[in-house]
Order: sequence, then structure tokens, then C-alpha cells
Amino acid sequence: MRGTEHGVVPGTGNGPTGQVGPAEPGQLGRAHRLGVITALFLVADIGYSFFFGALGTILLGRGVSLGTVALINLLGVVYFSRFLIGPVIDRFGSVRFGHYRAWLLSTQVVLVLLLVVLAGLDPVGNLGPTLVLMTLLLVISAFHDTAINGMAVRLLPPSDYGVANGIQVAAASLSILIGSGGALFLYSHAGWTTTLLALATVFLIPLAVLARLVEPVVRPADRSEPWRALLSFFRHRRTAVWTLLVIPVFLLGDWLASAPQSAMLLAVDWSLDEIALVQYTLAVAAQAGVALVAGALITRFGRTAPVVVAGVVGAVATACLLPLAFGGGGYGLTAGALVVMAVAYGAKMTWVSTISMELARKSSAATDYTIPMSMIGMCRIVLSSVGLGLAGLTGYPVLIASSVLVMLVGAVVALVWTRRHLSAAATVGS
Repeated sequence: MRGTEHGVVPGTGNGPTGQVGPAEPGQLGRAHRLGVITALFLVADIGYSFFFGALGTILLGRGVSLGTVALINLLGVVYFSRFLIGPVIDRFGSVRFGHYRAWLLSTQVVLVLLLVVLAGLDPVGNLGPTLVLMTLLLVISAFHDTAINGMAVRLLPPSDYGVANGIQVAAASLSILIGSGGALFLYSHAGWTTTLLALATVFLIPLAVLARLVEPVVRPADRSEPWRALLSFFRHRRTAVWTLLVIPVFLLGDWLASAPQSAMLLAVDWSLDEIALVQYTLAVAAQAGVALVAGALITRFGRTAPVVVAGVVGAVATACLLPLAFGGGGYGLTAGALVVMAVAYGAKMTWVSTISMELARKSSAATDYTIPMSMIGMCRIVLSSVGLGLAGLTGYPVLIASSVLVMLVGAVVALVWTRRHLSAAATVGS
């Protein structure tokens, strides 16, 4: 594996067919690579999480109707369609400043400027301009986060995929915490302007890192290759089944079980402070920490054992919510189950991200790595809504019990697929 750090990765479509030349030997040390990944993914979801996790709550608190906020949330579709711009990111870039580095530097500067302009508006009094700028923020975030995916695949050798994706999931969890719960907390104490300026300030961290980064040099791809790569990703059976079947089935139980959690907690008289503490602070912090451990374990023990452990732990933790679903359950049991569910989901996401990175070709890195990640986001939104609807039709106990069963089935499906395809998991397009 050591030879892969400096250019050609056997079986990944690199070299002449992948249009990827060797990087300069010794250009980036392992600690440097992982530090870059940490800084980039720390801001990867800030724009998206602020839009979905904080803006709606702020508008509702200022008297905007629930129906209006629901319509506003539909604007988020532009973010989850980001895999469609993957070919643009892969095709166009700067030789002088670095292919993906140029995208990241330019989009981060634009995101900072947009947040600063938004800070000067009243989100309710200037609702129209606020929504226009927020939509533009989501569009630029889509380009930015897609470029991060491409940079991650470009920088990392396969030997670092497990650890790096643990870092990625942990940093992304913190990013969501900053953009949603953190932003709401700061807004409640310091107001809109301070909150938006604080979010803009966070982007100074990756900007400082990118200023000193030398991206590995590659030969430019054929002008039409990235668009062919988008189509060939779904033509290839392995990647199509992975994205459209294995990932949704593996994570379906988590999405269904998480949808009614807040409603169940409110039904047993949990306060909003208690919900925020357990779901958005303890759970996210634990998820971030365990993602780092999961990445190391995937690197140490391979791909099969971690998927079994994460699947079983998630199913057991979800089963512990059955007393809550029936209207009971002590505080300790419920809080512990919620935290362990978040931990298991973080481990699953680390595993999914690692396999998705292994399937990505260096020549179409942003496209290949973003497709499954975008699929996760779209499925989660749709199936979370489905989960709420099912909870209303069947009741909480049936939904939670069904989620446990689906989690176990998903773990089996993921395990079977991994054993069958792992040995050739990196041969897409070769």
C-alpha cells in the first residue's frame, strides 16, 4: 500500500486510463493529510445544517407560519442534487492553484461573504432577500462540499481510508452541531448578526490550512470524461447496487427510528432543554468520538467485523426505546439508548464513507464519492418523513420494533455484499 501514496493505486482506474498522473513523492505526510481532512470537513455541513437545523426554528420563533417554513425547507433540494455538479468539479480546475484547492478557496471566500451580508439583514423583516441569499448559500455549499469529497479522494492513499473517514464523520458531526444546535444557542443569547458572523469565522480555519496546501499534481482529464463517469457509475453493477440498494437498506432502520424520537420524548414530558442536551449535545459528541474509533478499527480489522458490530449495537439500542414507545421508560435507559443509537449510526456512516471512497476513481473523485453521500441525504429526508407518517398510522411501538428488524436485515445485506465484492471493490471503471 505504501506505493499508492505517490500516485498510481492498483486497480482503481489510475494511470493512463484514469488520466491521473503521479503526485510528487513525499509531498504530504500522513499527519498533514489527516489534518487537512479534519479542517475541511469541519465546515463541510455548516451551510446545510444551518438552513435545515437553525433557520426554520428561528423563523418560527419570530412568528413565521409553519406552512411557510415547510415551503422554505423545499429549497434544500438544491443541496442534495450536488452529485449532478460532480462532473463540473472534476472537469474544471486550476493547474496553478490546484484542481480542487482552487474550488475550495473560491467557494469558501464566497460563503464567508454571503454570511457577512446575511448578518446585516433582519431574517423576518427582509425575508425575501434572506431566502435568496440562503438559496445561493446552499448552491455554493453544494459546490464546496463536492470539492471537499474530490480533495479527500485525491489526497488519501487506501491505507488511510478507514482512519480518514472516521475523522470525516467526526468532523462532519461537529460541523452539524456548529451549524444547528450551536447556532441556535448563540442566537438565543447574542442574536442573528453575531451568530452569522461567528459561522463565517469558522471558515478561517480551513482557509488557513488551504493557504499552505500543495495539492498533488495530476494530468487534466479528457473534456467529456467526468460526464461519462457520472453515467458509468450507475451502469456498473457494483456501484449501482451499493448506492441504490446496500446503503439504503443498511441505514433504513436508523432513519425510521430517528424520525419520531422528539415526538416520543415530548409525549412523556421531556423538556426541550432535556431533548437538546441528550439528542443534540451528548449524542453528537459521542458520535464524533466513536467515529474516530470506528475509523481506526476499520483500518485494523477490515470491513466485515465492524459492519456486524455496528448493526447489532444499533439494533439493540433501538430495541431499548420500546418502553419509551409504549409511553414509559426511565430517563437513564432512554438517554442511554439515544446516545448509543447515535454512536452506532456514526460507526455505520464511517463504514459507508470508507467503502464509498474505495469505490471512487481518482479521475472522477468528486463525482464518485459525492453520489452515495448525496443519496444518503435525500433518502434520509424522505424516509424520515415516511417514518413520521408510519408512526401516526401504526403507533410508536410497531415502528420501533420494525426498525430493529430492518437494522438486522440491513446488517446482513451489507455483510454479504462486502464479502462478495470487497476483493474487487476498487475496480470500478478499470
